[in-house]
Amino acid sequence: MGAFGLALIVGFNAMIGFDLLHERTETIARAREENGAMALVLERHATDSFSGVSKILAGAAEVLAVRGDRWERGDADVHALLRRQASQSPLIRAMLVVAADGSLVHDTQTLTPATLDLSDRDYLMAHRDGLVAGGADGVFVGNPVRGRTSGTWFIGMSRRLNAPDGRFAGVVVAVLEPTAFRGFYRTLALPGDAVVTLYHADGPVMARFPDHDTHIGRSARHLPLFARLLKEAPAGTELLDSPADGPRRILSYRASAEMPLVVTVSSSRDMVLAPWRSKAVMLSAAGLAGTLVLGLMMLALLREAGRRERAMADLQGSERALRDSQQRLIQDIAARHRIEAELIAAKQVSDAANRAKTQFLANMSHELRTPLNAVIGFAEALESGIFGVMTPKQTEYVGDIRRSGQHLLSLINDILDTTKIESGKYVLHQEELAVEDLIGECLRQMEPLALEKGVTLTAMLDDPLPILYADARAVRQILLNLLSNAVKFTPPGGRIAVEADRAARSLRLRVTDTGIGIPAAELEQVMEPFHQVDNSHTRRYAGTGLGLPLVKSLVEMQDGRFVLTSMLGRGTAATVLFPPGRLRSRPAELMALERTQTVPV
Repeated sequence: MGAFGLALIVGFNAMIGFDLLHERTETIARAREENGAMALVLERHATDSFSGVSKILAGAAEVLAVRGDRWERGDADVHALLRRQASQSPLIRAMLVVAADGSLVHDTQTLTPATLDLSDRDYLMAHRDGLVAGGADGVFVGNPVRGRTSGTWFIGMSRRLNAPDGRFAGVVVAVLEPTAFRGFYRTLALPGDAVVTLYHADGPVMARFPDHDTHIGRSARHLPLFARLLKEAPAGTELLDSPADGPRRILSYRASAEMPLVVTVSSSRDMVLAPWRSKAVMLSAAGLAGTLVLGLMMLALLREAGRRERAMADLQGSERALRDSQQRLIQDIAARHRIEAELIAAKQVSDAANRAKTQFLANMSHELRTPLNAVIGFAEALESGIFGVMTPKQTEYVGDIRRSGQHLLSLINDILDTTKIESGKYVLHQEELAVEDLIGECLRQMEPLALEKGVTLTAMLDDPLPILYADARAVRQILLNLLSNAVKFTPPGGRIAVEADRAARSLRLRVTDTGIGIPAAELEQVMEPFHQVDNSHTRRYAGTGLGLPLVKSLVEMQDGRFVLTSMLGRGTAATVLFPPGRLRSRPAELMALERTQTVPV
């Protein structure tokens, strides 16, 4: 009986120990898998970001190759072209054109470039000395360096520019902002003390979160990542001590096959195993308690051995109770394991969904807006005659391409703005605004569309109007969305009026039309994203259903109120009210001057 009790205690504790060891192995394996998946996602993000800039540089180089004025220092047309190209990617801080001798010819940050000698910059020397993979058509990605005038870190990407005879003539350069990657990494749901680092393939740190400012530009050639791991495989996960990230780390790395980039994600093994250690303490305490209970029971049984005949019935009952207790304990442990497995699976599904959403938004921004901007830019270039004179029919088709691209870009921007607002990432840049100037600008922008459709645009503005303290882009988007809806749903011969006046100390902006109207039952639903009035009259009008919800969100973000009234078949009135706290008084001289001016329509 004593041997049986001892074996029971040993088996019980062995079961707990085996379970703990097995779960520790699974915890480490799960962390390795999650780190590897995150490294894959971030490597694709970095590769796609730099590839997008490469396409922008290729487009700029192609246009510059046919321009005779590309070497005229500070030329306004070339400056405008480069600014349009630079605006296509949030990574680009500036675009430069540098001649073969290192002189700065064009700079998007100023129309009059500074007199600088850039002949020692790696993005020039690499093309000049023929060190770029891909030859004349290759793109060069430089190491992080500090700007000579700004003192801030940047990354240079460049493409070669050739003279008519094929000789090296200079480079077109994109100056990239490394903090854009740090900002993106900050938005990720990283576990514990996880560290994300973006390296150049030559070793220097290009971006990092956290401690970006401390590590950017530092070389990692001496670390195991470059000294050993990348030589063995382009991707993998290792358990090692990192001089940069700390001891006992789980490091996942991945090198890009398209760009000279390496991404690493590392997590502390101590942080990964913290939940396991808590569970180990609990189970160890349970094992100790079980051992004590079993020991006490066996001691009691041994003491009663001398009175076996009298105590046999009680002893058998105690043994049955012990077996039942063990069975319940095993069932409880098994049930707990099942629940934990279900919770872990649910968390993995949730994390995968969040990562998929983040990746989708990143890809959407780069994969849709970048090529659309390129299409619009090339369409504008064709319309301007930069590539030669076109026939009227070709001009008409190119105009259709440009307008269709701008329409699609506006729909994508609405979707992205709505997503930013819902996630709380839409940032307002508030300033003092002249309302009548904004209204006039929006009316002038909508006038060609209204004339094309045969709709009359009018404006009725109080004199004077107060200064509005708000975000100019947001207010302009509010007015353009309301005017665009009014023109879209107003039949030829209809009228649209824009009013601006004071109402109960608030500033009231109202857009009214004589369009098809909205049923009363649908007025609340059209304020919901992606909802459109569903009937045979409105289905023929294209759109995402984001215009009015976006207007409502932008108004409420600026402490305003949006009111929509409509009568089916009679028209719609959209009213925006900005509270007194956002209004500013005008100087008397400015009010006297503006009384002599009118808003053009």
